[in-house]
Amino acid sequence: MKAYHTYSAVDVAFCLLKHAALQGKRFTNLQLQKLTYVCHGWSLGIYKRPLIIEDVHAWQYGPVVPSVYFQFKHFGSQAIDASNPVVLDGESEQIISDIVSVLGDYSGPQLVELTHREGSPWHIVWDGSNNRLIPDAIIEQHYDKIKSSGHTSCL
Repeated sequence: MKAYHTYSAVDVAFCLLKHAALQGKRFTNLQLQKLTYVCHGWSLGIYKRPLIIEDVHAWQYGPVVPSVYFQFKHFGSQAIDASNPVVLDGESEQIISDIVSVLGDYSGPQLVELTHREGSPWHIVWDGSNNRLIPDAIIEQHYDKIKSSGHTSCL
C-alpha cells in the first residue's frame, strides 16, 4: 500500500504560491482560499485521500480554510508576496501544479462564483452562517463526480 501524507493547509497554500511563481502567476488571498480547497477536493476525488488536515468551512465568499485566511489576510486584495520552500509528496505536487495550470488565471470573484453554484459542496451546506463545515465526504463525492464525468459546472 502506498504511503501518503496530509499537510497543513498553510503548507499547501505556500506550495500553490510556489507553483504559481513557476508558471508566472500570482494569487490573492481569495484565490488562494479557493485553490487550496480545490486541490483538497481533487485529492479526495482522484486519490481518495485528504490533502489537508484542517476542516474546510463554508463562509460567505465560498469554501475557506481559516488557517490560510489568517496567514495571508494582511495582504488584503493584493497579490501575495510570500514564499516558503515547502515540498510535498509527488502526487500532491502534481495536483497543485495541475490546478494552478487549469484554474490559476481565474480571478478571486470568478472562483467564488464557481464555488457558489448550485450543486457545489459550499452550496449544499451554506445556511448563512460562517460556522458551517463542509465535510470531506461531500467534497469527495462532488470531485468524484467531476472525475467520472470529465466536466462540471461548479467547484
